Amino acid sequence: MKWTSRLPLLNQESAKKMESVLTNESEIGLNKTIETLHNLRVAHTGWQEILDEFNDLITFAPYSNEGVGMMIIGESGVGKTTLLKAIKSRFPEAQQRDDRTLVPCPLVSIPSRPTIKSVAQATLAALGDPLAGVGGQTTVELTSRIVCLAKGCESRALLFDEANHFVDGRRGDSLLQISDWFKELSDQCEIPFVLCGLPRSEAILECNVQLRRRFSTTLELSLFDQTTDKLSLTRFTKVIKAICSHIPMLSHSNLLDSDTATKLFVASDGRIGPLVKLLSAALKIAVRKSQAVIEGSVFERAFQRAIWRSGVGSLNPFNSGFKIRRLDKPSEPYAGTSRDPVKRTKKS
Repeated sequence: MKWTSRLPLLNQESAKKMESVLTNESEIGLNKTIETLHNLRVAHTGWQEILDEFNDLITFAPYSNEGVGMMIIGESGVGKTTLLKAIKSRFPEAQQRDDRTLVPCPLVSIPSRPTIKSVAQATLAALGDPLAGVGGQTTVELTSRIVCLAKGCESRALLFDEANHFVDGRRGDSLLQISDWFKELSDQCEIPFVLCGLPRSEAILECNVQLRRRFSTTLELSLFDQTTDKLSLTRFTKVIKAICSHIPMLSHSNLLDSDTATKLFVASDGRIGPLVKLLSAALKIAVRKSQAVIEGSVFERAFQRAIWRSGVGSLNPFNSGFKIRRLDKPSEPYAGTSRDPVKRTKKS
C-alpha cells in the first residue's frame, strides 16, 4: 500500500523535473537566439556607401600632405558603433611580435565629458599601451606616445566613437582646443581618422576650418531616403528579411507582410537598434508562452516593454486603434530626432 500510495507523488516529482528540463532547454535556446540577433550585422545601402568611402580614404591617404579623415553621423540606434566594428574587422587582429604589438585599426570610445588628456589616454589604451592610465603625464607626453605607438604598431587608421561627447555638457578644454589637438594629432600620425557620433558631433568640425578641411566628407548612416517614405520602407523590409534569415521563429512569423513591416517600421522609427530591442522582447514573450510564432498581441506587449512604457492603446503601433504616423511628438520615443538623411559633399 505504501508503494502504491507513493506513485502519484513520484509522478508529480518526475513531471516537475521534466518541466524544469524543458524550461531550461527553452531558456538556453532563447538565449542563443537573442545572442545571434544582437550579433547580426546587416549591411544596408547607407552602410555600404560609408564602407566604400572608407576604402577610398585608406587608398588615397598616403598621397596626402596633411591628415585626412571622415565623419560618420547618425541618430541613436542606426548602427554606428556596429559599423565601426565592421570597419575594424576588415583589418587583422592585434598581433604580438617580439618587440611590439601590431594594432592595424584601433577603435577608441570617447569618454563622457572628455578633455584632451582623457581622450589621449583612451587612444593609448586602444593602441595597447599598458601605461595609458598612469597619472602625472602631460598632454604633450601623451600625444607624443600616441604618434610613436600609431607608427610603431603600424596602425592604418584611427576610429573614434561617441564623438558627440565632445559637444555634450562641455567642461574643461574648449571645443576649439580639442579640435586643434585633433588636427595636430592627425597631421603627426599621418593616417586617416574617422569620427563617429550623433549629428551634433559636426560642431567639432564647424568650429575649426583647418580640421574641417582635413575631414573632407561627412556621411550620415540612415535607412531613410529624402524622396519618399515608401523607398525607406523598402530598404527597411530588406533589413527585416536579412534578420529573419538567421532566426527561424522570426521567419515563420510573417514579418515581411506589408502591414506588419509598416508597424515594425513605425515602432522602431526605421532604426536597427530599436528594431533589435523590439524583436528580442517579442521573442522572449513568445518563447515563454510556448508560441511557435510571434503574434500581433505579443508585439504590442514587446513595444511597451522594450521601446515605450507609455505606448498603450492608440499610442501603440500594434494596437488596432493606432493611426500610422511617426512617434516624434513631445514625450514620444523619437521626439527631437530627425530622419532626413544628409550627405555633405567634399569641400575644397
